[in-house]
Amino acid sequence: MLYSFIYQEKGSVGLDILSIINKLSEHPSPSGFEHSASKWLETYMSRFFEKTDTDSFGNVYGIRKCGKKNAKCLLLDAHIDEIGLIVTGEKVGFLTFATLGGVDPRILPACEVTVLSNPPRDGVITVSPPHLLTAKDMENAVSIEDLFIDVGAEGKSGIEVGTPVVFTSSPVKLRENYVSARALDDRASLASILRAIDMLKGKKLNFDIVAVASAQEELGCRGARVAGYSVDPDWAIVVDVTHGTTPGADKSSTFDCGSGVAIGVGPNMTKKMSDALIAVAKDKKIAHSIEVCAGHSGTNAWTVQTVREGIATGLLSIPLKYMHTPVETVKKNDVEAVAKLIYEFVLWLSSGGAVL
Repeated sequence: MLYSFIYQEKGSVGLDILSIINKLSEHPSPSGFEHSASKWLETYMSRFFEKTDTDSFGNVYGIRKCGKKNAKCLLLDAHIDEIGLIVTGEKVGFLTFATLGGVDPRILPACEVTVLSNPPRDGVITVSPPHLLTAKDMENAVSIEDLFIDVGAEGKSGIEVGTPVVFTSSPVKLRENYVSARALDDRASLASILRAIDMLKGKKLNFDIVAVASAQEELGCRGARVAGYSVDPDWAIVVDVTHGTTPGADKSSTFDCGSGVAIGVGPNMTKKMSDALIAVAKDKKIAHSIEVCAGHSGTNAWTVQTVREGIATGLLSIPLKYMHTPVETVKKNDVEAVAKLIYEFVLWLSSGGAVL
């Protein structure tokens, strides 16, 4: 049975991955409208970093200095934005809308949504019952133009054009090791970074770490470009999700949930970074797979890699089922595997491991 689980703060040591995900999921941040969540996240991240900051684009930075002059820097990136909708108009009390990011129209009919007006309004996306459809209608996929958001308005709704909308979906546990929620792309990745930083507490390093929760990844990896240019790191690790295996999915392009971290290999990643991450995973016996990206990885690695003179970039991904839906699902062990690999890689690099 699905059930919502209650967030319980466990202090700064040994933070539970599912607890972090639950807390992050409380704050909606559709692409282009991250600033409210960014403001909260800056405060939340202060428990993990000695300094936090937010830029005008909506990126949130957590900064850990090693205390050495002219120290090198490692950038850790996971995006804060999520797919969503935006109100474009109104027809007799029903809201018309467009998509923010890659939203599949097939999943929309009958979805519950939250319109981020002031105050927020609950809504449902319209769906015609099968009794009222013709046989031809039943064969065709519905288009965005044929859908509306019903907020229970009688006459004018009072909701302004340009108001963002997100799916209404609280995290639920599927047994003990799985969690399902909206926006796990990419909150699960952000949780893994925060968990790794928490594990590094008290460890002396010889380089700085800057973690960024970047904005507008779903609209073209835009915030990561801003962050990469601003931080100008020596190395970068982008953390995102990849496709988890589901019935009917092509096994050659998916990864089983529970198989650990998927380490990116290909032209979108720096080979020495990929090789080093694989070597550390093997040495520390961290569950992992190799994800071949023959071109664009579809992640922030695409932009970070080419900022300024180029940044040595690695990509770590978490297998996730039902991507870009309100029921994205990950296994806790995989998120932990990413956190563990980041932790061990940082220690390896600080102890003299060479990438460049």
